[in-house]
Amino acid sequence: MGTTGTVVGRLRESVAKWLEQVFYGGAELAVLSTPAFVVALVTQNRYPDAIPIAGLFALAAGSLGLAGFRAGVVDTGAWPRRGELVTLPLRTLYFSLVFFLASIATGVLAVEAVGSLWVAPLGGVVQLSGLAAFPTVYRAIHGEPVTRPVVKR
Repeated sequence: MGTTGTVVGRLRESVAKWLEQVFYGGAELAVLSTPAFVVALVTQNRYPDAIPIAGLFALAAGSLGLAGFRAGVVDTGAWPRRGELVTLPLRTLYFSLVFFLASIATGVLAVEAVGSLWVAPLGGVVQLSGLAAFPTVYRAIHGEPVTRPVVKR
C-alpha cells in the first residue's frame, strides 16, 4: 500500500508541475503577444470566424508547446529564462509576429485561398513551428541563454 501511495504522490506532483508549466507558457505567450492581439481584434471584423478559430488553436497549442519546449520534452535548444528583461523586446516582437502569422494569416488563408474554415485550426501548427524556431533566433542575436538561476543574497 505504501508503494502505491508513493507512486500516486509522484504522479500528482508531476501533473501539478506540468500544469504549472502550461499555465506559465500560456501567460508568457498571452502577455508577450499583446501587440498581435490588438491587430487581431481590429481585423477580425472582416473574417469573424476564421481569425478567432485560428487564434484559439494558436494559443492552446502555444501554451502546451512552450511548456514542452522549456521542459525539454522536445529538444529545440536552450531557452532563456522567463525573467530575462534583456530579451523582452526580442521575445515580444517574435511572439507577436508568430501569433500574427498563426491567427491572422492562417485565418485569411482559410477564407480567401482555401474557402474552408477547416484550415483555420492549422494556426496551432503555425504557432508551434514558429515557437520551435525561437531558440535559433535567440542564439543568433544574444548567444547562448543564461541557464543559471538568479543569485539571491
